This record gives sequence, C-alpha cells and structure tokens, in this order.
Amino acid sequence: MNKIVARILLGVLCLAMMFSCERRPLEQPSQAIAVSVKVNVNAVTNVNTNIRNSVTLYGTTSTLWEEKLAQLDPQTMRVLVYNPDTDKLITQSFVSSSTVDEDGNKVFNGTLGISHGDYNFLVYNFDTPTTQVSEESTESKIIAYTEEISPSLKAKYLGTRSGTDEETENPYEDIHIHYEPEHLLVANHRNIRISPHDTLVVIHTEASSVIDTYYLQVSVEGLEFASTATAVISGLSPSNKIGLNERTEEPSSAVIFEMHKGQDTAVEGENKDVLCAVFNTFGKIKDSGSQLYITFNVYDTAGNLLKFTASMDDIFETELAKKNHWLIIDKKYLTIVIPDPGTTPHEGNGGFQPKVDNWEEEEGNITI
Repeated sequence: MNKIVARILLGVLCLAMMFSCERRPLEQPSQAIAVSVKVNVNAVTNVNTNIRNSVTLYGTTSTLWEEKLAQLDPQTMRVLVYNPDTDKLITQSFVSSSTVDEDGNKVFNGTLGISHGDYNFLVYNFDTPTTQVSEESTESKIIAYTEEISPSLKAKYLGTRSGTDEETENPYEDIHIHYEPEHLLVANHRNIRISPHDTLVVIHTEASSVIDTYYLQVSVEGLEFASTATAVISGLSPSNKIGLNERTEEPSSAVIFEMHKGQDTAVEGENKDVLCAVFNTFGKIKDSGSQLYITFNVYDTAGNLLKFTASMDDIFETELAKKNHWLIIDKKYLTIVIPDPGTTPHEGNGGFQPKVDNWEEEEGNITI
C-alpha cells in the first residue's frame, strides 16, 4: 500500500513541474575562435630600413641583406594557448593560410578550438631551422636559441694556426660560440578573456622579430690576398624567453658568421676595401664591458690563418650603431693588413690550396 501511495505522489509532482516550467532549447556556445596574426617587419632595423647603400660586394650582384629579408617572410605560424593562472599549455594550432593587407603586411588567419575563459596567446613562425624553440609546455620557460658550434669547427676557426700543432691565444676558450640565429617573429597577447559566445570570436595580434640585425665592416689592406674570412663576436645574449619576451644573459655567448669582400665608397682615402657582413643576434648584453670583442679569422690565398682582435665596447656606443645598427670599425680602431703570401703555399695549409709534390715522369707499357 505504501508503494502505491509513493507512486501517486511522484506522478503528481511530475505533473506540477511540467506545468510550472517553460521548455526552451539549450544555447551551446561555439568552441571555435579565429586568430588573425599580422606580421610586422617594418621595424626590423638594417634589413629593410637603414641599409648601408654605399657598400658593394666583389664578384657578385647579390647583396648582404637578401638572405635576412627572406627570413622575414614566414610560411607557417604556431599558435600556443596558455592558462594564465597555471602557466601551462592548454592547446595549440598551426596557421599557414595568409593574405597581404593594404599596407603590404602579411596576415595569417586560422581557427582554434577553445571554450570561453581567460588565456594567454603566444604565436611564432615555425619555419626556422637554425633558431630552435623548446620548453613549450610552460609559458615562462619557452625559449628560443641556437646550438653551439661543434668542437671541430671551433678548433678550425679558433684553435691552431694553419700548418702547426701549436695552440694560439684563444680569447673564446671559455665562451660558448653559437650559430647565428634566424629571425623569429613572435606575438604575445596576454590576459585575453573569451566570453561565452554563439558566433566566431576573432583575436587580432601582431608578430615582430625578437632578433637584432647588425651591419659590420672593417677596413682591409691587401684584400686581394684574402681567401675566406669569418668573424666571432662576444658579449651577446644566447637566447630569448619568448613567452616573456626577455633576453637571457647568462652565460654570455658569441656568434660566428662569414665575412665578405666588399668596397665602401663612404670610406675616406684611396683604399676603400672592406670585409663586411650582416649578421643576426639575440641582442647585445647590457654593460658587457670588456667581454664585448671581435676576432677576425682570415685565411690568405696560401692557406695561412691570420687573426685580428678588437674591442667592440666603443663601437656599439657610436651613433651609427645605436640608430642604424651599423658597426663600423674604421682605421682608428683596427685595419686588417693581409701581406702578400707569395707563390709558395704554406705547409699544411688547411685545405684551401692543397700542396702537391712535383710529378716524376716514368715510362712504361700499359696493357689494354
């Protein structure tokens, strides 16, 4: 009997709820947002602005800036979404669809599946073989860097003089020497609130490079006797914590890059020959003091390795360096002098001009 009464009461309660409530469809917010990333390259000093037009290269029609300019045309952007409270990665996506706006800027557009909430967005181009990114799972730890050069390359450029086993003075013995970074275009968009929505929400952000580009030039006498040359410059930042856009300083590092033969019509005097380069770096470390110096490693046409070292402290403080990113090492600081090595190659010349002993003539019959 009690069961029957309980069922009657439950039925009455259900009828009361039906007549007292209004039935309406549930609203499901969209789980997709659109991400629009404008790539801003107009502010990259010394790549498409402030180029030193008085410089020409020997033996080529190309310029020093073409390679760096190509790095400012990314093909794929990686979008990372972080929880601002936990600093942890929530989701990610890759965007490769792009257009060009009326100002000539490249604009990437894509969609990302995400619900409403508060987020930090980090975007960077995903097509830089030299510049690598790691620690992506934590926003405060994600870091962009380049690898150190191999011990064999370090020994080749800095270790021993050509043709001898004697170690030369090496100011970079305890300094990490890294490969030159490529431009990395990064956008940080923090504390973005996505409200519940039933239409597409668009997030607009702008990416700019975290890499500095410098033009370097040094006066040379006897440039015709130079075969190849590289430069190593120290006192530089080794990486960038791109989630915070902070350059690291410890330990300081150096970058190595190739120098080119050229002529600068702005140089005073009759000899306008220079060794020059355009190189990338994560940036100069502030107050690096005497740790900021450069070594030029020049192989002459006989394979001899010549070294020239100069402090860069005063060079980085010049007006040209601050305004245009031009590092002009003129004759009052250093002149590289390459003497005529003569016609006899140096013994053990490092492979640039291999030495072959005199051929001896022998007569004989060859059976075919």
